[in-house]
Amino acid sequence: MALRDGELKRTVLCFVFDDARGKLLMIHKKRGQGAGKMNVPGGKIKPNESPVAAAVRETLEETGISPNGLREAGRLEFYFPESDAWDNTCTVFVAHAFTGSIVPETEECNALWVPLTAIPVEKMWDADRLWLPHLLEGKPFHRAYTFDRHEKVKEERVL
Repeated sequence: MALRDGELKRTVLCFVFDDARGKLLMIHKKRGQGAGKMNVPGGKIKPNESPVAAAVRETLEETGISPNGLREAGRLEFYFPESDAWDNTCTVFVAHAFTGSIVPETEECNALWVPLTAIPVEKMWDADRLWLPHLLEGKPFHRAYTFDRHEKVKEERVL
């Protein structure tokens, strides 16, 4: 895949579940890529940082929650040839244990616990509806998505 700036950014997503309450930790992005969308904590991996360390750092920074016992659930690739959004490869983690208390609002996002029966897929990235069921069922996945200029899925590839 040809990249506009020659760089494919490395990112993480971290799904933190509160199994006792049947809830998922989510954020509502206020700025940056994905502003206005619901998502789970995550972001770019810093130089010399492991994906696990990035997932813990991003989750803590965005929500006040520190995930424990992270497990890699899958991998995603996102390409935006028709927009200014940055292409990235994403390692997706799951945690069923955590410490800390939620910080409801930061400069970057609002954090909240969402019932698993009411995950707001319609407010998330368009591709999430395609791969999220695999994560929720505990099935490994590796998918690549190409988006159009309106951030709608143009192509899905199973890798």
